[in-house]
Amino acid sequence: MARKLTFIDTESWWCEQLAADYKRLDPDCQKHRIGCRRIGVAAAFDVDIDDQGRVAVGTIGSWTEHTHFDEEAVVENLFDHLRLRSNRVIVSYGGVNQDLRVLSLAAMEYGLRLPPQLIDTPGRRGPRPHIDLDLVLKAGGKTYHHLSEVALRCHVPVGLLEGKTKVVKPVAPGAWEQVRAHCELDTLILAIAKLAWLVSQGENGLRTQGGNLALVAGFLRARPDHPAAEMLAAYAADIEASLTSQWDEAA
Repeated sequence: MARKLTFIDTESWWCEQLAADYKRLDPDCQKHRIGCRRIGVAAAFDVDIDDQGRVAVGTIGSWTEHTHFDEEAVVENLFDHLRLRSNRVIVSYGGVNQDLRVLSLAAMEYGLRLPPQLIDTPGRRGPRPHIDLDLVLKAGGKTYHHLSEVALRCHVPVGLLEGKTKVVKPVAPGAWEQVRAHCELDTLILAIAKLAWLVSQGENGLRTQGGNLALVAGFLRARPDHPAAEMLAAYAADIEASLTSQWDEAA
């Protein structure tokens, strides 16, 4: 089955003004609310899988508050990007619990129209236009997995996962570019996890190592100067060496 997937990720931080205003309404609340977060960075990564399991990498898009001035511009650019890809399925990780909730609040605040894949359509029939892999892996249970845990089980090098659990809102221009790179890398890691899940479900012709090599190599072609380029190149070389060894043994 051919698939057109777009992997998305966002980074958001607490808005002090929103939090202070809500605190006035509920002085006893000691928690930061999801509704008090604002999107600062967003990224999207296109991946195609044909009906023989061959993987092809497409466009990587990303937007930051620093380069696009504010949350509204970041969210609007992401929505426009996805709207131009209405035939693609959006894949997120934890998106239902966080990313989509913050994106929806931003759309409501700024009067933005959600892309078709994210519009609430009760009773929708057919394939889902948005998949939250976190919810898929939860499978009705009580435990959520962090994407890093899943990635480790998919043999992603630990060095590529360092710093994933906490991203501080940047101030300097260079720091904003680091967070942009972090967000883009998260879409690649999510793509690796999704491919592994598809293989586990018996996706026709798809192979984990070959698919991962195509993903990493394609990402590097699009982002040769990425801060993690050296680690990604080493990861790709390890996959290629493993595949070569398997072919030699088979011969």
